[in-house]
Amino acid sequence: MATLQIIGLVASGVVVVLLLASAVSKLALHSMKGPLEARIAADYGADAIVMKDLGANSFGLESKGVLQGRGNGALVLSKDALHFYRFVPGADLRMRLDSITELSFTKSHLGKATIYDLLKVRFSADGQSDSIAWYLADPKAWKTKIEALRAGRTAG
Repeated sequence: MATLQIIGLVASGVVVVLLLASAVSKLALHSMKGPLEARIAADYGADAIVMKDLGANSFGLESKGVLQGRGNGALVLSKDALHFYRFVPGADLRMRLDSITELSFTKSHLGKATIYDLLKVRFSADGQSDSIAWYLADPKAWKTKIEALRAGRTAG
C-alpha cells in the first residue's frame, strides 16, 4: 500500500473519530437540558429569568482548590442573583448580585485553560472572597447584563 493511501486512511479515521466525539458531546449536552430546565423552573418563573445558558461550564470555585474538575450545567441570571445549576445535583451555587465584587474575562482559572474568554466572577460569601469562572456562549453579554443590573440596584 502506498504511503499516501495510508496517510489518507489515517486522516479519514481521525476525522471520523472527531465527528463521533462531537456528536456524542452534543447529544450529552442535549440530554442534560431537560433536567436542568426542570430544576430552573422549580426555582424561577419564566418572567424572573433575565438570561440563561444551559451549556455553561464551570472551571471551579477558587475556595475548593485546583483539584476539582470542571462542571457542566446551567447559569441563570435573575434580577437579584446569579445561579449556577450543576448538572450533578448538590453542587449548585447561588450568589446575590450585591455580593459580586468584580467581573472580568480570563482564559484560565485554577490551572484549567482555554482559548475562549471565560466570565470570571469574584464575590463575597460568608465574609470571605471567592471566585468562579465559566465558559459561556456569550460571556460579554453576560458581563454587560450583570453590570447593568448591579448599576440599577445601586442607583435605586
